[in-house]
Amino acid sequence: MYEPQRVTRVLLDKMVSRRARALAVVSIAAALALPSGQAADSGLGDQLRRGDVVLVIRHAATDFSKPDQDPVDLKDCRTQRNLSADGRRDASRIGQGAQRLQLRIGAVLSSPFCRTRETARLAFGRATVSPTLLNTVTADHDAAWRRQIRAARRLLGTKPRPGWVTVLVTHGSVVGDVTGLTLEEGETLVFRPLGDSRFRLVGRILPRAWAALHSG
Repeated sequence: MYEPQRVTRVLLDKMVSRRARALAVVSIAAALALPSGQAADSGLGDQLRRGDVVLVIRHAATDFSKPDQDPVDLKDCRTQRNLSADGRRDASRIGQGAQRLQLRIGAVLSSPFCRTRETARLAFGRATVSPTLLNTVTADHDAAWRRQIRAARRLLGTKPRPGWVTVLVTHGSVVGDVTGLTLEEGETLVFRPLGDSRFRLVGRILPRAWAALHSG
């Protein structure tokens, strides 16, 4: 039996789905237009102070003379590439910048790797390990990888409590898989979460640039 209401609902669902995909493409395109280390506008400090954003941070600078072993033992930092002295200073710079702006930091999630957990602790004093943020540099692009990337997109699209800031400390490979963007060690991407795994990039901050940010 022909059901006009059901047909209309199906068509609307398809239209909403197409619109969501289009918005995602626009968000990524806008993100790609921002050069590394630059803010989307001169008021980035004010936007951070107001909250309602997600900070995605690649772990701070590391000592490449001691690469990750194969396999890595996530419980043993000796098997991993860890922060250098510069990286520890950069992580502290991020934390000092956040404190100076008086950001209301909510959840701080980190990849299980030692370099991401140390970055989070030095910057924000705490970290909750999230497998969703685990390094994907050697991951097969299989069903498990697709589930992880979908979960990571949900984290970027999830709005924090009004006025608060969510922090995700992860790896360049994860950021690339989720957004198509590349970033330097210690660089922060500032996203405005839009819900339903959608998000918009509003700024990029290199570690030393935190000191220059200000709010009205």
